[in-house]
Formats: sequence, C-alpha cells, structure tokens
Amino acid sequence: MTALRHVSIALCLLALLSAAGCEKKPVAFRLDNGLRVDLLPAAHGDRAALVVLFDVGADDDPPGRSGMTHVIEHLLSTSTRPGRTLAPTVATQAGADYTMYASEVGGGRITEEIDDVALRLSGQPVTEAELTRVRKMVVDEIARAHERDAAATAMTRAAEALRPSRGAGMRGGVAADIGAITPTEVDGFRRDHYGAAAARLIVTGRFNVADVEARVRAALGPLPAGKPPDVRAPAGARVTGALTTGDAPKATALAMAAPDVKDPLYPAFLVLAARLAAAGEGDGARSWKVDYAPLARPDVLFVTSPVPAGLPQQAEPAAERMRTEVAAIVGAPLAPDEPARALARFGAQLGISAAVGPRDTAFAAGRLLQLGLDAKALERGVNAVTQQQLAAAAQAG
Repeated sequence: MTALRHVSIALCLLALLSAAGCEKKPVAFRLDNGLRVDLLPAAHGDRAALVVLFDVGADDDPPGRSGMTHVIEHLLSTSTRPGRTLAPTVATQAGADYTMYASEVGGGRITEEIDDVALRLSGQPVTEAELTRVRKMVVDEIARAHERDAAATAMTRAAEALRPSRGAGMRGGVAADIGAITPTEVDGFRRDHYGAAAARLIVTGRFNVADVEARVRAALGPLPAGKPPDVRAPAGARVTGALTTGDAPKATALAMAAPDVKDPLYPAFLVLAARLAAAGEGDGARSWKVDYAPLARPDVLFVTSPVPAGLPQQAEPAAERMRTEVAAIVGAPLAPDEPARALARFGAQLGISAAVGPRDTAFAAGRLLQLGLDAKALERGVNAVTQQQLAAAAQAG
C-alpha cells in the first residue's frame, strides 16, 4: 500500500485537485482471480476514466510471431457490445512490457465501461474475419510509420540493436510474422497471458466508489486468471548509433539504455534526459531531438537526427556529430536549477504534477504501481541529485 499512498498524495496535493475530490479515499483490492484494482477518486470535472494495464508487451511476443501483442492490442479496441460505437476517448497502446486499454467517459457511465471491459476480457474466440481485418490494420500501421517517419524507423532499429526481439522479430511486429498468426494462436496467447492475474484496473476521476467497487467485483470477478508471462532482463547495453536500412538512409538514431526506474542513478538519468531534451529544442543550431517517455517507455532514450536530403553519404558523419554533441552535453556540470527543470518536464508523466485529464492520471498511477515506482521518493531523489551521481549516470548511459 505504500506506493498507493504516494500516488494518492501526488494526485491530491501536487496535482492541485479540489478538496472535495481528495476527501474520498482511494480503495485498493485484489480479486480472487488475481486482478488488482485501484479506485482513485479525484476531481476531473464530471469525467472518469478506467485503464487496464496488462503485464505483457512486445518483449513477450513469441519467437516467429513478432507483433502478437500489437495484434491483441487492436483486438482490445474492437467493440463487444451489440450496437455500441466506440467513443473517440477509447485508446489502446502496446509497450515493451505492457498492453493498455483505456476509456474516458462521463462519471455516471463508468459502470457501463466496466461491463464493457468484462466482455472484452472474457476470452471470446477471435474469428478469422476479425483477425484478417486486424492483421491488415497492424501491417498498414507499421508500413505507414516506417514509410513516412524516418526518425521512428531509426528509433525502432536502434532499440532492436540495444535489445533484440525474440526470434529475429521487431517491436511492433514484422509483416510476415503477423500474416502467419492464426486465430488459435491468438486465443491461446490471450488465454495464457491476458488473464486477470496479469492485469491491473485503475479507475480515476469523479465516480461513486461503492458503486464502482460493487460493479468491478460482480463483472470482473468471474474472469479467468491466466498467468503473467516470464520477465525479461532489462536492457544493459549502449548503442552508439543505428541508421535506417537501405541505400538511402533518411535518419539516424542514438539509443541509450536507461537505468531501472528503481536504480539509485535513475533520478540523475532523468536530469540528463531533461538536459538533452532542452538542448535539442534550443536555438536551431542542432538538427537532433530527444524522445524519452519515463512511464510509456522507461528503458530507453532516443536521440534522432535527419540525414541531409539526397546525401546518404552524410549519414555516418551526421551520426558522429550527434554523438559528439550529446557526449559534450551529458558531460557538463550540474546546474542548480536542473532538478527543478527535470521535474517540470517529466512531472505530469510521472504523476508528480497535474496530468491533463483522468485518463492520463489513471495511466500514470497504473504504471507507477506496475513498475513499483514511488513518485514522491523519485521527486526527492531528483531534487537531491549530485554532480557525482550525474557523472555516474552519464558514464552508465
């Protein structure tokens, strides 16, 4: 319950929620099937959100079936209630170590959303027609991202160099693997790894706690337990640069493995990440930018730079310039205001400061608990970062 208390403090005090929202105490419990439930009432107008986080992601794709979790993520967004049209506030996302389903509605409708989640997780077999449609969506999504976003492609390649996917796959999926996935394989993988024992439900916003708890127990209690997947070791290497494949690369990416979020050096790494991000947004003299998401993708930081148009021979020199500039910035002394700037940049994502809405709040709270990360302790750690810790984090990254 320690992490939950810190989440509550972050939501009520640092997110500047109204006193009325914070008077209601959070409720946490675990169902007999293993589902972990966190009810976090807070003032978000008349809105409420639920997030389901599974302890399974792209790192758990079976060998030869790269993209399995990406396919299941899209299947989660398929409407299950006859006649129901998905609201634009529904979102799904698959990370390296999690799959998310999220929905945001008027607070009075949150119990309906719980019923809908129960249907989505009930293990109804996927049809060949449904899987065919989703396969095409996933393959098209991958192709569009790689064709029109050179930086995203470079980041994917760099991440693979940092920690290769199982079975020569790729995060997000490989078209050939996705095309080979069968309904039987999807049903088996969902049954084994997307059960209640591998899931956490977070509800936040304005809702009646007693009504929601009763509905959760009634609707989600009968769900099958399944089992969590085996945990992979965290990334432990550094990639000095990875170019997009082909004869005419358009972008280059540097991938840096982040310390585990509970590592003593992680607060210093956050300071370095904020420093690099600010440098990439500077006066325009630099062509590169930083991409780091401490909860959505906590294990790796990317620095990406375009290759001059029509000059593929400049790819490696561009990467070398980027590496040199990054090394110089990372090696600079700690400035007095850097901890505060790091918290200002990443605070909302980490649940330390106010999130935009209930869905973002629920995702942050859920990921904090999923990762075993104490937001208040992290805030104290960032504020106490020393030059020695910064130098050690720079060396490790």
